[in-house]
Amino acid sequence: MDRLSAIGALVASLLVGGGVVVTSGCAPRSASESARTTPDVVAQAPVDVVDGRIVEPLDGPAGTFVAIVFISHECPIANAMAPDLRALAAHAAANCVALHLVHPSPWATRGELLRHAREFGFVSAAGTDVSVLADPSQSLVARCGATVTPEGALLRLDGKGGGELLYLGRVNDLYVGIGRRRPSISSHDLGNAIDAAVAGRAIPQPFPKAVGCFIESPR
Repeated sequence: MDRLSAIGALVASLLVGGGVVVTSGCAPRSASESARTTPDVVAQAPVDVVDGRIVEPLDGPAGTFVAIVFISHECPIANAMAPDLRALAAHAAANCVALHLVHPSPWATRGELLRHAREFGFVSAAGTDVSVLADPSQSLVARCGATVTPEGALLRLDGKGGGELLYLGRVNDLYVGIGRRRPSISSHDLGNAIDAAVAGRAIPQPFPKAVGCFIESPR
């Protein structure tokens, strides 16, 4: 069995038995008491960095939307966007769109990512303000086609664990190039895409190029 097949088998085994936490839409289902958890070193499946529960962002009702922003605790461009990411999560929630910040690092531990989430205000002492996931097998990266951090994706779910990719690209225009930062954000691209999708309008620019740190492959 090659490495990719082994990862796929492990992910499949982890998703058996109702241990998946569904967080799409305005009425997420809470995890069952038997929900699987991971140790400090994250498992080869998307997990919540706060409690280690397995999360499948694309497992939700057909027709609902989910937004995913790929970030990295080691990427200064992604870290610089933390305030806008917090505001974007609140905006998405107000429009009944689930939003997840996803770390695709194959090497970071859940403890490291949790400390980062607290440092940048994604998680507070009162609880989880923004969904922050670790995806060391990069299953979500593969599904969305992301190549850098930060990069945002918006999907319309099909109710079968998949969905239509409506948007993939920059979160905003804070950076116009590596080392070229604007004084302020003038275009909230992913937020605008969410607004258009919820209103049933076509997204004018569905695939604008994202500027950021390359996502390193686990292989």
